[in-house]
Amino acid sequence: MTRPRLLKTRRETRLENVRLLEGHLSELGLAPTYAVTDGATRRLAPEGLGWCHVLYAAEEAWPLGAESCVIVRWLPDEAFQYDHRAERVPAGAAEHWRERTAATMQALQGLGYQAAVTGPPRLPHLHAAEDILVWRAGEGAAVEPWPPVNAWSGAAPARPSFSQPEYLPGEQSPVDVVDEELRCTPAPGMAFALDAPAVLWPAYAESCVRVLWQPDAEYRRRPDGTVPSGAAEHWKAGTGRVHEALKGAGYRVQRSERATSPVLDDDAGFLAWRRRPPRLPVSAFV
Repeated sequence: MTRPRLLKTRRETRLENVRLLEGHLSELGLAPTYAVTDGATRRLAPEGLGWCHVLYAAEEAWPLGAESCVIVRWLPDEAFQYDHRAERVPAGAAEHWRERTAATMQALQGLGYQAAVTGPPRLPHLHAAEDILVWRAGEGAAVEPWPPVNAWSGAAPARPSFSQPEYLPGEQSPVDVVDEELRCTPAPGMAFALDAPAVLWPAYAESCVRVLWQPDAEYRRRPDGTVPSGAAEHWKAGTGRVHEALKGAGYRVQRSERATSPVLDDDAGFLAWRRRPPRLPVSAFV
């Protein structure tokens, strides 16, 4: 099986999407600049706006109908950042966070993107930054509100990035739990769990991890773009087994809308998540 060298891999396309957004942020004055003084490089952030950088968004977490998607990570001005010595945020930090993230999303929407803060809440006294999901809808795709209204109403904040507590002896992190489930159900290739940034969690999720499956070395795409005989069958068997293992362990499983394959992909991703229990109306307790 071969592919034309002109056909871009998904990794190449992802890098292009990240670079495109980096260029837009620079044009909007929301990206830092860098200066070299006496051989040392200093980062110069815009004043009063916060500043942003771009991260890859796993395709299995993209909103329905998206043709590209990234995470724009917004960080507050230095004057409004968490004071670790005082263990608090300065006055005005919450307003700066709220106003500038809204303005950043509005600026990106003005360039034709969809942009939303989604996932368990991030707060200036618990987290260093706000993550914004930024995507373009594919041609002809219905543009639906994302996240759904009230999807995160009443949800606990995302795991803190300040003074983040370690798991106690005997406790397992969600990643460890999923890894154990995967070890109990071996699959062709290699599968392992990773933390999923809160902004990528499916609507109404209570917990979520990302699972990455990679083919065995003998079935990986070669440097010239060709794939070995049997690679497609190996890919189908491995990803199918991982999906079955996660479902069998009681997880909801989310995959990308686009079918993955060894021709364009280096790996295949899954979101394994559990839904929050529904909130009961007050009358239920009467």
